[in-house]
Amino acid sequence: MTSITEDKDFTNIFKTSKNGFIQFAYSYLGNMQDAEDVVMESYIQYWENKDKETFQATNIKGYIFTIIRNKCIDVLEERKHLLQKNEELYNHMIGEIELNISSLKGCDPSELFTSEIEQIVHNTIETLPNRTREIFYERYLEQKPYKTIAENFGITIKGVEFHISKSLNILRKSLKDYL
Repeated sequence: MTSITEDKDFTNIFKTSKNGFIQFAYSYLGNMQDAEDVVMESYIQYWENKDKETFQATNIKGYIFTIIRNKCIDVLEERKHLLQKNEELYNHMIGEIELNISSLKGCDPSELFTSEIEQIVHNTIETLPNRTREIFYERYLEQKPYKTIAENFGITIKGVEFHISKSLNILRKSLKDYL
């Protein structure tokens, strides 16, 4: 059981040391609310333990200071733990982002749609009228000049240009989503 003298000592220490204790805790914690909480919890811990049979503190101020120090260590350890968890999460997120960037850089849309485009071109060419399709093949697959194609089909160069223009317009319409 505490004496009136001890209670007066505690009250005196509370009044005279509270701000200094808070400044001490703040200097390590960097957060005023955390510092005030640590100091108040330390005073409460002292007050709750002072009447226990095992309690042996002759220097109340030193005892409270030790509690504050230990509570600051606990707060800092918890922050450290949280930062390590955040760093793990951060590194995981960075890894995912780098993987996505790498995947996007390796993604060539022309390769993704090549077979699809080839199929559309093939199907579109198959729908062309026979003569237009044959002229298109000679021009683009066999790389023949307009004059040679005109002679082969017995038409004018303007006629060849008409069939090529017609086939290209139909292809453009079929491939409008890819151009």
